[in-house]
Amino acid sequence: MPEPLVGSRMWRRLDLLIGAALLAGVLLRALLFHQVSHTPFSGDEVAYVDGGKALSNLLRDLAGLHGPDTAELRRDLIGSGWFMPGMALLLTPLYLVDPHASLAVARGWLGLIALVVYVLVVLDVRRVVGRWWALGLALVPGLVPMWLLFGYTAYGDLLAGLVATLLITRMVAVLRRASDGVVPRLAEGALIGFLAIATVYLRSSSTPLVFGIGLVGLMALLWCGRRALPPLLLAGGLFVALLVPWSIAASATFDTRVITTTSVPMAMANTFGDRTKVCYGMCDPGSTIWFSPVRYAREVARATGTSEVTVLSQMSAYARQDVTPHSYARDVIADWHNYRDDPTAFLFKLHPPGQRSSATARAVEHWTLRVFGPTVRLAALGLLVITRRSRRAQLLSVLVKVGLLGLLLQPFVHVAGARYWTTAAPLAALSGMLAVWVVLGWVVRRVRGERGPIEPPSRLLTLAQGGLAAIGVAAVVTIQLLA
Repeated sequence: MPEPLVGSRMWRRLDLLIGAALLAGVLLRALLFHQVSHTPFSGDEVAYVDGGKALSNLLRDLAGLHGPDTAELRRDLIGSGWFMPGMALLLTPLYLVDPHASLAVARGWLGLIALVVYVLVVLDVRRVVGRWWALGLALVPGLVPMWLLFGYTAYGDLLAGLVATLLITRMVAVLRRASDGVVPRLAEGALIGFLAIATVYLRSSSTPLVFGIGLVGLMALLWCGRRALPPLLLAGGLFVALLVPWSIAASATFDTRVITTTSVPMAMANTFGDRTKVCYGMCDPGSTIWFSPVRYAREVARATGTSEVTVLSQMSAYARQDVTPHSYARDVIADWHNYRDDPTAFLFKLHPPGQRSSATARAVEHWTLRVFGPTVRLAALGLLVITRRSRRAQLLSVLVKVGLLGLLLQPFVHVAGARYWTTAAPLAALSGMLAVWVVLGWVVRRVRGERGPIEPPSRLLTLAQGGLAAIGVAAVVTIQLLA
């Protein structure tokens, strides 16, 4: 039997498996919908929903040639400046068509968006990276029940992770061609810029990831010279142009410069500082650790004529004045355990009203925990492996490492929670696949007696992989020693 025919049959079988996994994911999503279809929005979700309604009202006002309700925009879209408006923008079409959409309709709309973006990501991974990688992504996180449940929520974490993965695959495609001397097109630059700002709009904590990927993108200049400059400038220009409206609106609201969000000072104070000193003493005990400081800061800002954001920064510095390397390291470790230990801890918010436990919830918890642990270990291994097998694999390895390390900065600066892993899940799956691919490839080559890479590797990409792996190891070792 001719080799091409055997190969084509194998690819068709892999495509069938990918399709079957995607179909199984759709069916599992449908089965899980009843778990959240009537669950009220809570916490951050409320802010995103209110923002979507405010934007839909803005569009109605503009269509009716009425002046916009700026008070509503400040209150419901910008609010305390904690949240980027990505999820609000996605909810706007729904509330534009149906201002009184029910919970089931709203959650169904969010689930549909998550499904469409996820399928696009899997297909792009298949096209750019390969079928085996797409199959792995279709299985994990595509068939992880807790991750699927989060697709019905208004939190931006899950979608930010998917868009970031799409950004990485697009960058792999561009850099792979650039390494062969093919100049990136302007349309490719525009798409990368759009995906980058979309990631930040969905989850501001993904900014380090986007910044790191942008730095890797500069490799196109090394391979194509000045001819790659226009697409890169277009990507950066589009990113800035789409960020500016939000930044201007938030800065005007708080009378100080705000680039993305205002949440960093209080996040640092609540994570690493003394919470009994956040308000220069105890804050109002009748509210949460987030709202009480903001209310106090607003009162101080009104009395002193300063910006609320400035007051929050001063309060944060006061609460953190006794932080030591030892206390910081211990808090980071505790944060990491919150991030990693129980991926189903948020399940208590995602249940039918009055039904805290059910067979569905127990199944979600059981199967998520069965998959989560091995995925984390493989993803960690993927951060450490260095491949020289092909330039495409090297590019993917560098970008996945940059992406995961960027996302894993969160426990170092912010209270970690049981929903943030959903952002890293697609990249963790690719990192795990990378580890399996490298290890199995090494074993197969040794068995066959093969030597050397498939194509000449890049010394720069080899060094970049080693440097990123060293950064990860150094961070873990340092924190453990300080703690």
